[in-house]
Amino acid sequence: MAKSATSSRKTPKAATEPRLGIFWLVEGELLADSLPLSECEDDGDFRNYPGSHIDVWTRWEKIGRAPSQSEYEEFPRGRVTYNAKADTYALLADKCIFKHKDLIAAIKREFHLPKKTTVGGDAHYRCFRCLHPNALDEE
Repeated sequence: MAKSATSSRKTPKAATEPRLGIFWLVEGELLADSLPLSECEDDGDFRNYPGSHIDVWTRWEKIGRAPSQSEYEEFPRGRVTYNAKADTYALLADKCIFKHKDLIAAIKREFHLPKKTTVGGDAHYRCFRCLHPNALDEE
């Protein structure tokens, strides 16, 4: 099971409020940054965590939280969003993450997501290994 290292901002909201955010799987550790749903950006029918993977990774590199000399897209990553119109949460992630059922469960716990959360892939969230499967063979 992946360890969890969340960099969630603390708020006085109930600890069980669903959270939206971004995450990575880095060397077996779940790294996440999130906010309670009530504090996330409202974009019509959708709510979303305001931070981008690249901005959070850059900030984390500066404070030693992300591996130095690495890129934000190097590791499997994903995002949790909310569709207010349909009242559904979506966990979108790299296919490498879906290989680990316990990791999906850990992400759902970390973000306080309901059981009916939609889980799926997204072409935007693909790690280096998925984008360049033969690159490691060439080294």
